[in-house]
Amino acid sequence: MRCNACWRELQGRAISTTCGHLLCTEDASKILSNDGACPICDQVLSKSLMKPVDTNPNEEWMAMAGISPQILMKSAYRSVMFYISQRDLEMQYKMNRVVAQCRQKCEGMQAKFNEKIEQVHTAYQKMGTTCQMMEQEVENLTKDK
Repeated sequence: MRCNACWRELQGRAISTTCGHLLCTEDASKILSNDGACPICDQVLSKSLMKPVDTNPNEEWMAMAGISPQILMKSAYRSVMFYISQRDLEMQYKMNRVVAQCRQKCEGMQAKFNEKIEQVHTAYQKMGTTCQMMEQEVENLTKDK
């Protein structure tokens, strides 16, 4: 899992928000000390709306003996949906980065293309001027002859 604000790999503890986002402890502290808005969805957050989670729970923590299958399935469903939403956010982040890189490359290519077009246009104008001068010279030679 990755922090939804800085996209660093989460290790150990993380903070889960009620809006469904996962933050590293550093970014969660920054949010609480600044405006208290989620960096992903802008929902106003407070300490009570942010819960610490262990990103690597051990076997002891995972014990759920005696819990009804309905509650287990509901919990498993929520966990899977949270995991899917985290992966979706990560893919959006990566896609936005790729799109930005492609846009930057396209702008560079467009600039080079425009430069080449300008060079061709300048060469074309020079050739036109040279042709006019040669036609004038041919005309003058024809008159002299």
